[in-house]
Amino acid sequence: MDYDVSYIGVYPISKPYHGGQRRVRAFVDALIESGMRVDYLPIFSAISYPEYDRGEGEFAFGRELHTALVSGGGKLDLHAHSIFGLEPAYKQSLLARIRRCSPKVIIFEQPWHAALLSDLREQGLDRAKIVYSSQNVESQLMASALDRSEAERLERELVEAADLVVACTQYDANVYAGWGAKKICVFGNGHIRRNASESLLRSWRHELRYRKVAVFTGSAHPPNAEGFFELFLPAPGCIPPDARLVVVGGVCDLITSSPLYASNRSIFAETTMLIGRQEEDALNALFELAEVVVLPVTSGGGSNLKTAEALLSLKPIVGTSKSFVGFEDYKTLAGVTITDDPAKFKQAIRDVFLFGGKSARRFEEVRNLTWENVLRGYPSYIKNLSL
Repeated sequence: MDYDVSYIGVYPISKPYHGGQRRVRAFVDALIESGMRVDYLPIFSAISYPEYDRGEGEFAFGRELHTALVSGGGKLDLHAHSIFGLEPAYKQSLLARIRRCSPKVIIFEQPWHAALLSDLREQGLDRAKIVYSSQNVESQLMASALDRSEAERLERELVEAADLVVACTQYDANVYAGWGAKKICVFGNGHIRRNASESLLRSWRHELRYRKVAVFTGSAHPPNAEGFFELFLPAPGCIPPDARLVVVGGVCDLITSSPLYASNRSIFAETTMLIGRQEEDALNALFELAEVVVLPVTSGGGSNLKTAEALLSLKPIVGTSKSFVGFEDYKTLAGVTITDDPAKFKQAIRDVFLFGGKSARRFEEVRNLTWENVLRGYPSYIKNLSL
């Protein structure tokens, strides 16, 4: 069977948890719902992503290759291409699957598999159009100069080869234009509109012991933990005795493994609930029950998907200027407080707990943040490449 698109991903999306997975799932769904035949090919570590469906498992690698890849300081993203050298048959199987699909378009999600470009040409797939789908200018997020240089080399290779670059923000698009991108489109982050059943709400009210809650969701992305500590220490005194700051997602692992958490454990025990990754139903309930949604983002790049999630919740938001990158048009909406000062950030949260939200947003004001609306024009860009 011929496919319109072979989509080379870096993680499974059948059960998305973090923002990157959610974004890719939305993009793939938009293409399929437009009538295109899409073969999603995630190349990933089953140790890092143990939850995936049968169709995604062909190129999941196990503990032995995972260990070999990260040994000696290797990184699962930046050095992902090393998997092909460690297991040559792995790459041949991947290329064979793409050949069988005979795609008109090949999409690279993130830059980590740019090394496949030359292999695709050698396999007779040079007529397929190339799309680089970016979530950030990844090189700008790297800690060391060496890593930044290597990441930029991969990014530039894909940008130069791509018939289309999909950027997440206009800032990113400007960078790619400076690198010589032939054609660029910008599609920011969105989210679903959450809805919880009354029985689920009753269950979570009991789980939370009927406390008021502030909700912070974040993946195991270092800037999420950095912002948490920067804004809530030395003491998260913004949380009244009858309330809790509920932290959800992989960021909980980063928080609990930090010396800053260990040295402030008793304080956090009285104010914070770290509940780790949760199913969608649980998130639906937590956002419905929240008094306020907090966005303690102080570093990193790109646009934060959880900001779209917060805006669509229609709940009061306390965020930072960094958390609203890509969402500048929504900064002045009712119920949105933005400050980069830790004391003012905590005071704004406390004010919501004590006095309630000043006013509520209307769905009509944020409806363009649903994935359906964010990606309305996306499939036509991909279809036009194959005409």
